[in-house]
Amino acid sequence: MVRRLIVLSTVVIATAGAAAVPVSAVAQTPPTAQTLTLTEPGSGGTFDIVDRSPKSHGQGRNLRFSVGDAIVLTNPTRDASGKKVGRVRAACWVTKAGGFDKAAADCLGVFALASGNLYVTLPDFTFSGSSASGTVVAGTGVYQGLHGTWTTVNHADDSSTDTFNLTP
Repeated sequence: MVRRLIVLSTVVIATAGAAAVPVSAVAQTPPTAQTLTLTEPGSGGTFDIVDRSPKSHGQGRNLRFSVGDAIVLTNPTRDASGKKVGRVRAACWVTKAGGFDKAAADCLGVFALASGNLYVTLPDFTFSGSSASGTVVAGTGVYQGLHGTWTTVNHADDSSTDTFNLTP
């Protein structure tokens, strides 16, 4: 009886080990370089300001930012066909005081897309600029293993076009 249990145990262990080998032996397909272009429409998002001391007495375009103020925003993202594919969420910390025409901020964000997330930075962002460039730090989903650069271009209708150049 003991011998039968030892043989049975050996068969179970060998079978379990053989079943585990194919799983660990499967190689993942390495990520490939790609360019992704998204549009952020001029409406449908949120824009909130955390106004730290000294408090701004202006409103709208007359608002003055102080170093340490924060901007928190969200915006839908669309692909080239106009289909909604996700949302961008970002927080920016003001690093240079001034109004919308002079203030600058460092931003961190995530483009949460149906196919995965892209984690980005946007250093020294100016609100009055027509474009800005940053870094794609990491990705998940189909973007796992990719990083690179990205550029956002602002348009007169308050929309923007975001272009990501991703490499392994």
